[in-house]
Amino acid sequence: MKRKNNQTIPEELHELLDKYTVDVPPIPLRKNKLDQVGDFLTEPVSNPLDSKSISPSLLLKIQLAPIGVVLALSTGAMLLM
Repeated sequence: MKRKNNQTIPEELHELLDKYTVDVPPIPLRKNKLDQVGDFLTEPVSNPLDSKSISPSLLLKIQLAPIGVVLALSTGAMLLM
């Protein structure tokens, strides 16, 4: 067992630790491509509308705009006839 700093750990503790051996399996430091793609696809996405506040008057305008466009087009078509 390699000792990095002999002054911080007492010798009795070193003797007890030297009795045990630990096999550490190799840990891959880089994910494979399939895991990277899966992480990208399942990553949570922030809502772009959270930064913008939608007021009730803006919501009413959004709902009434198509009706106004249809009325304007139909009135214009009737005037051209």
